[in-house]
Amino acid sequence: MRRTTTRDEYERRILRVQRRIEEGLGEPVPPAELARVAGMALHHFHRVFRGVTGESVMQYTRRLHLERAARQLYTGGRPVLEVALDAGYASHEAFTRAFVDTFGVPPSRFRDAGLPQARRPCAPVAPPARVEVRDEPALAVLSARAVGTYSEVGAAWDRLFAWYLALPGIAPTDAVPMYGLVPDDPQVTEEARLRYDACVPVPPGLDPARLADGPVTARTIPAGRYAVVLHHGPYETLAESYLALIGAWFPSSGYALAAEPVVERYLNSPQSTAPADLRTEIRVRIEERGWMS
Repeated sequence: MRRTTTRDEYERRILRVQRRIEEGLGEPVPPAELARVAGMALHHFHRVFRGVTGESVMQYTRRLHLERAARQLYTGGRPVLEVALDAGYASHEAFTRAFVDTFGVPPSRFRDAGLPQARRPCAPVAPPARVEVRDEPALAVLSARAVGTYSEVGAAWDRLFAWYLALPGIAPTDAVPMYGLVPDDPQVTEEARLRYDACVPVPPGLDPARLADGPVTARTIPAGRYAVVLHHGPYETLAESYLALIGAWFPSSGYALAAEPVVERYLNSPQSTAPADLRTEIRVRIEERGWMS
């Protein structure tokens, strides 16, 4: 039986991460270590952190550095450049820009006048208006991978369909379900290493020998219970629905996140649909055995 994962448990795990960041302010802490502290898959961790705290890991860490710097300026009389370097900034100018963005005044004025903080509030993350929880069967798919900026995704689809449409018995006019597997979070993985798998279902009777030397591989989208949200609009705004589902809905749902790629199901084609009218299902598999170890 699935063990319920409550919001309190998510918050406890994120609190452990916050404490690890606080204890290591003087040293960079790798994202993979923070994800391990939270007991989450790396590609889910950052969205959950932001959903629970209202800040990204980078924003939270930067804010702690700047708040410590403000205390040092106000109470210690240290030179601004010395405080800036201690906060991890390479120059007085970069530190001043960040300080003004957070407190509304330059650091020298803050030090001299002790002005109250005028920070920008953290933006809360709202869950989607509707999330469907449903069971999906395993699906065998053919896959072509793109690595790099998401502008490379179109080339992966071109390779996949060029190979797929050359199969015997496949007509160019056949409607083919289209899926994307997204294992990385752009906030975690550098752009040049982002992975994306373009997928279509394996056609009946496919000879496995055809996969031996081609640009396409076979894999399976696992069966299981999925949390599904429908995204309306251009693909460039998918990240907003990802964050709402993973970062805001899951912590309040009683469910845990499976450590697998997010599944995108494209319900209409960008070739014949205006960006504002595109519809994409975002599917995140629920971990049925309780919290991930």
